[in-house]
Amino acid sequence: MPNNPYVILEVDKDATQSEIQEAYEKKRDYLKQHVFDEGEAGAEAARNLELLENAYQQAMELSHEKATVSGEGDGFEPVRQAIRDKDTARAQQALDGISYRDAEWHYYQSIVFYEKNWLNDSKKQLEIALQMDPQNDKYTRALNNLKKKIDGSRPYDKEGSNGVYGANANPATQRTYTQTADATDGCCAACQTLWCMDCCCECMGGDLIRCC
Repeated sequence: MPNNPYVILEVDKDATQSEIQEAYEKKRDYLKQHVFDEGEAGAEAARNLELLENAYQQAMELSHEKATVSGEGDGFEPVRQAIRDKDTARAQQALDGISYRDAEWHYYQSIVFYEKNWLNDSKKQLEIALQMDPQNDKYTRALNNLKKKIDGSRPYDKEGSNGVYGANANPATQRTYTQTADATDGCCAACQTLWCMDCCCECMGGDLIRCC
C-alpha cells in the first residue's frame, strides 16, 4: 500500500469527514475478514489494516485542519446543530466521526451526555477538557454549574465501593440518572436545566434565558 492517506482510503483529497469515515469503515471491515487467513495472505491483511488505521487518523486530522484554515468552521458545527435540534444520536455520531479529540471535543461530548441526563459522565468529560486546557473559563464555568446541579437536584445514597450511587444507579449501564419525586420537582429540574445550559452552552446559538 502507498503512504498517501487519501490513496490508501481511496478517497479524493477534498473528501469530507463523513466520506473519509465511510471509506475507512468499508475497507476496515474487508481487511478484518482476512487477517486470520493462513500464510502471507493473513499477514498482508494485518499490515494493510495497520496502514489503514494510520491513514484514517491522518486524513481526519488533515480534514479538520483544512476546515479551520479555510474558515469553514472548527469541525463541530454538525455537533452544535444536532444539539440545537435535541438530536443526541446525530450529535454523538458527528462526534464519533471526529478523530482529533482535543479539549473542545470532550466539552461537546459532555453536552451530549448532559442532554441524555448522564450527569456523572458529563462531569467526567468536562474534567478531561479542563485537564487538557486548564485556563479555559468556559469549561470551568460549565463544570462548576454542573457540580451544583448534581449536588442540588439529585438525591443519592452513600457512594459504594464501585462508585455507583445506590438507588439511582442503572445496573446495566452504571450511569447515574436524576430522578424527580413529583410534578413540582419536575418543574424545578426543568428550570435548573435551562439555567445550566444557558450558563455553559454559548455554542448553542445565544442565551436560552433572555432575562439572565
